[in-house]
Amino acid sequence: MLGLLALGAAAQNISFGESIPADAVKVLRPRLEAMLKGAGLADVPLVADATVTDRMETSGSIAQIALTLDLKLASGDVSQVFPLKGVGADDTDAWVRASKQFLPMSQASKDFVQKLKQ
Repeated sequence: MLGLLALGAAAQNISFGESIPADAVKVLRPRLEAMLKGAGLADVPLVADATVTDRMETSGSIAQIALTLDLKLASGDVSQVFPLKGVGADDTDAWVRASKQFLPMSQASKDFVQKLKQ
């Protein structure tokens, strides 16, 4: 897949799409590592990419950006989409806040890990 960045020695097996801002990668990387390590899959290669499915600018005294994202995680022929939402002062802040919505121990994460183990 073109446009993927492998970031950090600790995350050698996790690649992030260029569409994910670096500040959001800093939030997602340890969460994805925790999900994989917790399942004993630390060496499994993982590709994370995201698509903005909705973007709204709020009006009022304090303008904010609301983003709805689809975070797609894939390894081999196993993939799953995790819908995330974030509101922030700008696009990057909204991405970071949306990234914090990804929980490594959520039922959706556990289901994805089970698919990886099969």
